[in-house]
Amino acid sequence: MDLAAELNELRELFEPLADETGKTITVEGEGVVAGDSDMLRRAFSNLLSNAIKYSPDNTCTAIRLERDSDCVNVIITNTMSGPVPANLERLFDRFYRADSSRVHNTEGAGLGLSITRSIIHTHGGELSAVQQGREIVFNVRLLRG
Repeated sequence: MDLAAELNELRELFEPLADETGKTITVEGEGVVAGDSDMLRRAFSNLLSNAIKYSPDNTCTAIRLERDSDCVNVIITNTMSGPVPANLERLFDRFYRADSSRVHNTEGAGLGLSITRSIIHTHGGELSAVQQGREIVFNVRLLRG
């Protein structure tokens, strides 16, 4: 699966929603991975949807693909609209929703990131999140195709 092409298609799909609040999405790099394209599309769609929902107006979600000898790393960086949760691992728990004051206008059951991590793990990959100041950085590591 040409991951760069797929992520650019998702960028185009989400751009109208992002444009409503002055947000932008960028995709850089190349990478081909092995896996079920429909499932991986769902995983990356969940990540992009969350990035748009939980980032403040007029910010950018940056997606960068980096290749190493056996994997492609997809690094998704976006600014958070409220405080970054203290325990980022909880973001991947089923039904977990961050601080209710941050998400009161946001729909969702708290399953998206749990499903996303499951899809990535099914493909032999890894999904993690780290905080860098007011930004949250998701790293998806998948086997090269």
